[in-house]
Amino acid sequence: MCRAASRGVATKLETDPRSGRRLAVIAVGDVLLLHDCDTGASSKNVLRPCVVVAVGSAVVVVAPRSVSARGPVRTPASASTAFTKPGSFSGWRCRVGLLAALAAETHGQLAEPYRSEVLALGRRQK
Repeated sequence: MCRAASRGVATKLETDPRSGRRLAVIAVGDVLLLHDCDTGASSKNVLRPCVVVAVGSAVVVVAPRSVSARGPVRTPASASTAFTKPGSFSGWRCRVGLLAALAAETHGQLAEPYRSEVLALGRRQK
C-alpha cells in the first residue's frame, strides 16, 4: 500500500458532542492532495489535487484533477490553494480508502462555481 509523505496536514477536526473526542472530518467538495498510487489516477509518482465527491464508512470517492488532460470542468490555479497551474476535471472517479483520505493534506472547499460543476459532472454521467 502506498503512503505519501504529507506536509503540514490540515485535516478538519470536530468534537463529538457525546464523547468529547476530536474526530477528523472530510466533506463533499473538499480538495485533498492524494498520491497517484492511492487513487490509481496514473502511474506517476505525484501528489494530485482531488475533489471529494462522496464519503462512505470505509471509502471516499474523489475526482482527480489533471493539468495535462482536458476535461469539461476547467479550473484556474486560483480556485484552490492546492492548485499551482490551471487544470481540469473530467467525470472520472476514483475510490480511496477512508484512512488514506483522512491522512491527506486538505485545502478546504473548491471555490464556486467549480465545486458545483465538478459534483454535477458525476451526476450527469450516471
